Parts: sequence; C-alpha cells; structure tokens
Amino acid sequence: MKNLIPLLVFIFTGLHLNAQQAVSGFVNFDSSSDWKPQIYLSHLSVSNTTNQNEVTPIAIADVQKNGFFKFDKKHFSDSNKIYRLHVERIRKIVNDSVTKEVRFMFSAKDKIEFKKGPQVFGAYTNTNRGDREWQKLKTFESNLVRQYLAQENQIDPRKGFVKDSLQILMVKLIGIKQLADKKLLDKDISENPTYYLELLSALKESPIEASEYWFLEKRLAYLTQLAMEQELKTSRWLNLILLVLVAGLGILSIKLHRRSLPNAHLSRQEKNVKALILEGKTNKEIANELFISLSTVKTHITSIYSKLNVKGRQELLQKSTGAST
Repeated sequence: MKNLIPLLVFIFTGLHLNAQQAVSGFVNFDSSSDWKPQIYLSHLSVSNTTNQNEVTPIAIADVQKNGFFKFDKKHFSDSNKIYRLHVERIRKIVNDSVTKEVRFMFSAKDKIEFKKGPQVFGAYTNTNRGDREWQKLKTFESNLVRQYLAQENQIDPRKGFVKDSLQILMVKLIGIKQLADKKLLDKDISENPTYYLELLSALKESPIEASEYWFLEKRLAYLTQLAMEQELKTSRWLNLILLVLVAGLGILSIKLHRRSLPNAHLSRQEKNVKALILEGKTNKEIANELFISLSTVKTHITSIYSKLNVKGRQELLQKSTGAST
C-alpha cells in the first residue's frame, strides 16, 4: 500500500499539470543556435489581425532542448480571442521566408497541441471549433487572392502596380465580406457612404468578377433607396409644415390688414362719428357738432360697434390706436 502512494501522487500531479496546460507542443528549429529559445504569446485585435501595432504581449515560454514548450490556461481568456505565437532569430537572414509565427482562435476552455514537422510551427490540433472555421476562411481568402493575382500576371506580368492595386481591392473585398458576416456592413456603409461608392466603382473597373462584389452592390442599392425614401418622407413633412406656416401667415396678414383698415366698411357719417368718439366727445357733443339728433348718433355708434366688432368706446380706442390692455 505504501508503494502505491508515490505512484498515485505522481499520476495526480501529472494529470493536474496536464490540465493546466492550454497550449503545448513542439517547435521545429533547423538549427537551435539560429533561434532564441523563447516563444512569445500575444493577443491580436479581431478587427485587424494584420496590424502589428494592435498586438498585446501576454507571456513568454522557454523552449526546451527537444523543442517542447507550453503555456498555462491562466494566460487565456474564457471567451474566444485571436492569439499569436512567434519566435525570433538570433541572426537575421536576407530574404528569410521561413514562417516564424502561427495565429489561432482560442479560449481557456480549449487545448492545442503542436506536432513536430518540417516547419517551425507544424500542424496542430485545436479543440476550438471557431478556429477550424476561421482557418478555412483564411485558406479561402488566400486562394482567392492567389487566383486573381495569377490571372493578372497572365494578362500583363509587367504591370506590377496593377497587381498591387488588384491585391488591395481583394483585401478590401474580403474585409467587407467579414463585416457582412458580422452584420456590421450596413452600419459602416451609413457612416462612410462615399468610401463604399468609390470602392464599388473601382471594383466595377477591375477584372474581378461581378459575382464577387454583387452583395455589396445590392446592399448599396437597398440602403440608397432607403435613404431616398427617408429624404422624400422628410421633404413631405417639411412641405406640410411650410404649407401650414404659409396658411398661418396668410390668416395673420388678413387680420392685420383688416385691423389696419378699420374704416373700409364704414359709411362717411359713421367715420365722422368714430373720429369724434376717438377725440373723447360725448354723444351730445357729437350730435351738436354734426347737426344730427342724439338718437341718430346712438344709431351710428351701434352700427360702428357692430361693423368693427367692438363692445364699447374703450375697445374701439384700443383697436384704433393699437394699444392693449
């Protein structure tokens, strides 16, 4: 029984250490003296996995003599993120094309094992399903770019600038497809409409098949139609508001016109009576000055009040002078 205890402790310790290892395996150096014996782990921005300025260093692992290395799960997030492993040469080599890095999607719940092989980073197994789909997409993108570059070289291999511009267009088109997959394309188009219209024009002038960017042309047409409908709707509302304002100003103008010409529908004698009322004359004084009877004055005053829609001398004075109570 006592002999079993060390064995059980060894097994338990091995299982525990293995459970803590999220990323492990081998790097394959052609000559260990040419490489630094460390592997660098960093996190990449999902929005731009090609921009070296958006790399966040995380940890460094030592490489054993047999090429083995490992990173504990504590270095990784519980959610899926893009990570990079890379190694550095001790001495720089001109025209060095050896792959010195590998990128993958990973979380702390997953496990990766790198196998030995001819490349610095050989094939690996990853339990993360998202990484498998992402690697398929990267392969598709590479094949697509390679296909169009090969076609362009066949057309005119001397025009390097054409090849470069075509490659840039393909990279942009791939980025747009990724935005569309993430349901972010419509928002980006609404924020940068000029950029997308110019890009669509450049794509139409390029040898890229229309089927590759048809989805972009369709989205632009749909969003442009929506924008036009929204502008038309806004224009209708503005026209309605302007119509109401014009009608209101017309009514106000008529009222002001009527107020500015209060005597237009008064008879000559009524105008005389009104003028004397505004001078502060009494009914008897008005009768004496106009040589008419008192009852006739009262009749004229009643008619004046009715025509000008006033209730008394005070209101008549206010309307005639423009004063307010």
